[in-house]
Amino acid sequence: MDKVLTTGSYGICLFSLDVLCDFLAKERLRSKKLLENFQKKPEQYLATLKHGIWIPIVQINSISYSVKLEGYDASFDNEWVQKLEYDGFNIEVKDSLWISDIGAFLKFDREKFVGNDVISYHTLVGTTLNSAFCYSVPSGKYLVTIKGFARSHKLEHPNPNYGFSFFLTKASEFDGYNNPREDELYDFNVGNM
Repeated sequence: MDKVLTTGSYGICLFSLDVLCDFLAKERLRSKKLLENFQKKPEQYLATLKHGIWIPIVQINSISYSVKLEGYDASFDNEWVQKLEYDGFNIEVKDSLWISDIGAFLKFDREKFVGNDVISYHTLVGTTLNSAFCYSVPSGKYLVTIKGFARSHKLEHPNPNYGFSFFLTKASEFDGYNNPREDELYDFNVGNM
């Protein structure tokens, strides 16, 4: 079954909960407003990318996406067309990796993620939407390749017509970093391609 992630915050992100919490403790960052903090402190934001604390994928449409972690989920089939591919993003993992709506970083609540594999919520009309998925991934440093897809023939709502696939390559160390917010280099908005 496809994992469908809905974002209401124009972005998704990848992170490992323990790695993120260790970074926040080391930096003595007590504010739960992580996005706001990283915007106010660009040096801290760049440090998160350098050390593989998270990968933000921003400026995408606020819609539902099919998300896949290669090697864990079935690949996108011939009903989908690849629209983008970027590689070389750092992520460090301790036991698990989350693919989440970036809105979780507006007011981060660690307890929502502890002991869960899926974070869901209900709309006013009773529809259940998923905002995060957890994968059991061996601890270590990884380079991430991000691929964006669109259906070759669009389906009716609630089927997602766009998706992202993430591929992890084990790394011994991080040698530099890529900043996914460099608009002149990266355009992740598969919904507009």
